[in-house]
Amino acid sequence: MGGGKRLGHIEPRERVGSQTGRKYEYQYERTALAALDILVGNKKQVSVYCDWHDDYVVEMDVPPTRYVFHQVKGRKSSQGPWTFREFFGVPLREESTQTKKPAAVTKAAIVPLMLLHYGNFGDSCAGLAFVTNAGLDPSLAAFLSSVGSSKDEAALPDLAKNAFDHLARAYVSADPKHASSASELFRWLREIAVYTDQGQIEGSDAAILEIADVIVDYSEIDLTLRQSKQIAREIVGLVRAKVAHSTTVVPASDEQLQQEKGIVVDDVLGVLSLSAPAYEALKAGAGSDTVKTLSRLQRFCTAKGLNEHLVSICYFKSRWDMWRTIERHNLKSADYVLLEARAHETLKGNLTMHQVIENSKDIAKQFKGSSVTQLEPEHVLGLIFSLAAQAESPAIVGLNR
Repeated sequence: MGGGKRLGHIEPRERVGSQTGRKYEYQYERTALAALDILVGNKKQVSVYCDWHDDYVVEMDVPPTRYVFHQVKGRKSSQGPWTFREFFGVPLREESTQTKKPAAVTKAAIVPLMLLHYGNFGDSCAGLAFVTNAGLDPSLAAFLSSVGSSKDEAALPDLAKNAFDHLARAYVSADPKHASSASELFRWLREIAVYTDQGQIEGSDAAILEIADVIVDYSEIDLTLRQSKQIAREIVGLVRAKVAHSTTVVPASDEQLQQEKGIVVDDVLGVLSLSAPAYEALKAGAGSDTVKTLSRLQRFCTAKGLNEHLVSICYFKSRWDMWRTIERHNLKSADYVLLEARAHETLKGNLTMHQVIENSKDIAKQFKGSSVTQLEPEHVLGLIFSLAAQAESPAIVGLNR
C-alpha cells in the first residue's frame, strides 16, 4: 500500500478557509469529535487534518499511513432525508431497461466529489466517509445496504442491480470520468461509510454538550458542566484555527502539513491538561482506557506529591499490562490473588517511594518461577500503581515521597 500520493503533495480543489454559520460550526464540531478519537489507541489514528481536501481527513495506522476522507453535511430537519439523486447526482432507476443516453451527473452531488480522492491518492486512500445529522431516504439506504452486502455488482438484487447499472453508466461516461469501470465504481462504493443522525445543526448548545460528555468520559477528570463545556469549546476552537490556516505551500512534507493543518494527540492532551509523555508511556500496554488511566494516575501523583515520577509510573503500568496480557493464561489463580494481595499490603503501608521499590523487589523474588515470563520489580510497581489509581479501591492509603 505504498503507491499512493501523500496528502501534502496535491493542491486541494478549493481553500475556503474558516467560515461562520451553523453549517460550518457543525463541520468543526464533528471534526473536534474525530480529534478526540485520536486518544483511543486501538483506532490507530495519527492525525486529523482540518479542511484539507475534505472537511476532515483522518490519517490512520503506522507508516506508510493512509487516509480516510470525511465529507460532513449538515441539513435542516425541514429538508428531510438525503435522496438518491442528492447523494449520487443521478436519479434512481430501478427499471431493467436503460435510457438511450447515460444520465448527466449533477456537479453538486456528494459522491462524485468524494471519489476524486481515489483518483488523486490511489493506495493512500483507505476509504471515504459521509457524516450528516440527517437520515437517508429509504430507497437510498436500501441501495447502499445491498451494495455493502454483495461481493460484486453481479450479486446485487435485481432492483439494486438496475440502479447500479444506471449509475455506473453515468459515472463511466462522464467527462472527466468518475470511475474507469463499473467494477471499480462498485469496489469504491463498498468502501464508503455513512454516518447518519450525527449531532445537531440547529443549535450549538446541544453540540457542545455532546463534545463535553465525550471529554468527561475520556478523561475521568472531576469536571463541572461549565468546565467540560469550556474544554469542548477549546477543542472546537483548535479545529477552527487549523481550518483558518491558509498559507500552506504545496508540496508540503507530512511533518509540515501536520503542523499547519493537522491535530495530533499532543494538541488534544494539551487542551485536556494531561501529560503527553506519560500518555505515550501508557499506550504500549493500555487499551482504549489509556486517557482514563492517565487521568487517574495524574490525580494520584498530584495528591501524593509524585508528579516528577508520573512518566516512570506510566511506564511501569504499561510493563505490568503487557506482562499480565502474556501471562494471564499461565499464572495460577491462587498465585495471582496472592500477588495482588501483596501489592495491596504495600499500598496500605504508607511507605516512601524507596520502600515501595524495595518491596517490589521482594515480591518479584517471591514469585520467581511461577510464570513463563519472569516477573520483574517493574511489573510489580506497575501493579501497585494500577491499584493505587483505581479511585474505588479501599486500599489507596498513603504512599509518600
